[in-house]
Amino acid sequence: MKRLLHGLLGFTLLLSTTVFAQVKSPSFKDCYLKNIIIQIPNDLNPLLDLLKKKGFQIKFESPPRRGVYGLFQWKSKTLWISPISFEMGIGRQIILHEATHAAQSCPYGSFSPIGWKLPISQSIRNEVQANLLRNYVTSQYSIEEEAFYLQSQKNGVELLIEAINVRCR
Repeated sequence: MKRLLHGLLGFTLLLSTTVFAQVKSPSFKDCYLKNIIIQIPNDLNPLLDLLKKKGFQIKFESPPRRGVYGLFQWKSKTLWISPISFEMGIGRQIILHEATHAAQSCPYGSFSPIGWKLPISQSIRNEVQANLLRNYVTSQYSIEEEAFYLQSQKNGVELLIEAINVRCR
């Protein structure tokens, strides 16, 4: 049994990339940094590598805006992915969401929809619509909707790689 567990752990590590990150700990005045280890699935590596090749920076640290798990700033071409999102089990979705915004920022430096017509279940569509109404201004709806829909796609990495290659020269 012990060998089986060791084998499964080794296999899991082979299918992921380890990243060390620092997060602020909720301690006295939020001034204490804590090191954590993040496991990034290997199938995301081609996307992350392409983003870096196209001049984007990827930071696995708390975004400079409170209350968000990810953030993309087009002026600095920087994606922030909060390490806590991996502990919550949503790290992959956050990477795909913010990478969508990176693709949307090309080629003009401002956001424009990619134009995907992605299949989405009615329950996810309802949840996204409620989220948009609660948290975003109307002018952001099409950009955010596209990013939310993409993050739920099984072929999201492939779609993003294609879009980045076409849009971000």
